[in-house]
Amino acid sequence: MAVSHGSLPFQEQIDYFRGKVDLPTRSWTDIYNAQHDHAFVVAGAVKRDLLADLRGAVEKSIASGTTLEQFRKDFDKVVGQHGWQYNGERGWRTNVIWETNLRQSYNAGRDAQMADPELRKRRPYGVYRHGDSAHPRPQHLAWNGVTLPLDDPWWSTHSPQNGWGCKCKKFMASQRDLDRMGLTVGNAPPIEWEDRVIGKNSPNGPRTVRVPKGIDPGFEYAPGQSRLTNYVPQLSVKHPLSAPSVGSATVAAAGLPNRKPTGPLPEPRQMPAKVLLPARVTQQKAITQFLGEFGATDTAPALFRDVTGDPIVIGRGMFGDAKTGAKTVAQALNAPELPLLAEAIKAPDEIWARLEWLPDQGKAVLRRRYLAHFQVKGKAEPAVAVFDQGAEDWAGVTDFVDDSEQYLEALRLGVLLYRRTK
Repeated sequence: MAVSHGSLPFQEQIDYFRGKVDLPTRSWTDIYNAQHDHAFVVAGAVKRDLLADLRGAVEKSIASGTTLEQFRKDFDKVVGQHGWQYNGERGWRTNVIWETNLRQSYNAGRDAQMADPELRKRRPYGVYRHGDSAHPRPQHLAWNGVTLPLDDPWWSTHSPQNGWGCKCKKFMASQRDLDRMGLTVGNAPPIEWEDRVIGKNSPNGPRTVRVPKGIDPGFEYAPGQSRLTNYVPQLSVKHPLSAPSVGSATVAAAGLPNRKPTGPLPEPRQMPAKVLLPARVTQQKAITQFLGEFGATDTAPALFRDVTGDPIVIGRGMFGDAKTGAKTVAQALNAPELPLLAEAIKAPDEIWARLEWLPDQGKAVLRRRYLAHFQVKGKAEPAVAVFDQGAEDWAGVTDFVDDSEQYLEALRLGVLLYRRTK
């Protein structure tokens, strides 16, 4: 059944909505902007059981593709059961709750799909398309047809939905798509910022926010991006070899034997000399190129699925903030060799899973280790690359060594999840 927010429901949309937590609020200004990526709210719904039932009605529409009229019937039932005295007319209030949640979950789900690095290689551009609003905003009409790379910072504030009732959308496009539509990649429209006062009737009183002209307060963000940012692992300066192991009994109890015979590693892959960055490359340039390998940018993380299908969130936060990040990377990694680390994540020789004991927390956490070795043209010694990730942090190493197989042999711990066959 088609629904008016634009499409049948899909898994990324459903997952985005289900990842929210119920948060009682008195006013729509109680949470703001990207906080909506994490919280389900209905202004004035302060009782948790009421909010949970309203959430259930919205989720039913998102997961099943039900219509606004069907949602209104569920809404009336919830209101009657809880005796909720809400503000505003029924038609207006139900439309705001239903349409905003469906559209923003749809937009966040589509952006999650657009973050796929392989898809971005084929379709690297975003096209802004004005919707069919009954009363179109002049700025939104002016943006119709704007075509920019998907990693352009403009999208971080102008990804639809861009206001209450806004029906604009962002579409992916290849160069062939652009040629067919007669569109060309241009420069981002200039952003004119303005101060807006919100919450005049809020119990907490009014406040001033700064938003791009043409975008309603609270919509100046890309839906779903902040959620990805929270899952970007932090760089640890420890060497992967120094990660402590747990005893065999502890690992076996968790279903992870400490080690078992696996046979030799695949032969090193042949790589061209240009895989290495120039010796004097800046840390920032090396990081930006690393992020780009996964469809991420300095401002927007991306969800990457490895060869086994498991997700890794890649983002600028992996390398610290702008002030301290360069120093941290210099301590832990060799910037010209960062492409080798990216290659180890994208196309590893092996992936291992093991438990790591955290004495200060009194628990073990699961870690995944990506191993790869390469024969870079013009280099006598093979190169090794190791990416080691836990729940919240990661460590990495790249180096040229005499015997790459012996080097990596010491790191083959836990359970073998994957081995390259070609």
